[in-house]
Amino acid sequence: MTDRKTAFLVLTAVAHVVLTLWVRRDARERDVDPSPWDALTLLTGVGGVLGYRRRR
Repeated sequence: MTDRKTAFLVLTAVAHVVLTLWVRRDARERDVDPSPWDALTLLTGVGGVLGYRRRR
């Protein structure tokens, strides 16, 4: 695998984790179970965040 592909995959993984942490923190502040949103955001990234934002 090339260095660019590796960097892209690492940055994508980091972005998904950061987004998941943000959703988890916000869900806990609103007394919502963050578990389903964690899984969705880890798997889809921005799609999970948009779904969470729409639902809250």
